[in-house]
Amino acid sequence: MNADFAEEQLPLDGIPDWFVGAGRDGGAVGPAVDAARTRYRERAGADPWEIQNWLFRFDPELEVRGWEFWDLTRAADGSGRLNLWLDTRGEPMFSWEELRWLLYAGGAQAVADPVVVGSDSWAAEATV
Repeated sequence: MNADFAEEQLPLDGIPDWFVGAGRDGGAVGPAVDAARTRYRERAGADPWEIQNWLFRFDPELEVRGWEFWDLTRAADGSGRLNLWLDTRGEPMFSWEELRWLLYAGGAQAVADPVVVGSDSWAAEATV
C-alpha cells in the first residue's frame, strides 16, 4: 500500500479493524487487546498510539524515524523468541515506540529494548 503522507489523514484500507480499535481512541476490542494496552502502558509509561499518529510515523521522509525494517527471525536458542531486525544506519539511539506498540498489539508478551549489533549477528541467526 502506498500512502500520500502530505494528506491530513491516511487511509485505513488494509489496516485490520481490531488494530484500529486497539489504539488510544479505540473502543472495547476484547481481552487480548486490553491486555496489550496494559502491557504497553506499563512498559512505555504512555497510552497506546492513536491510529493516524501511528501511521504517520511510517513516513519514509520523517526524520525522527531512525530505522528501516530489516527482518524478523526466530531466536536460534529455541526459546520461541522473535527478533525484529532494524537498520538504524549505525545510530545507537533511535525512536522506536511505534514499533513497541505494534509488537504489543500484535500479541507480544514482552518487548525488550533494542540492542545494537552488527549484521553478522543477523546473518548467523537468519541461516538457522
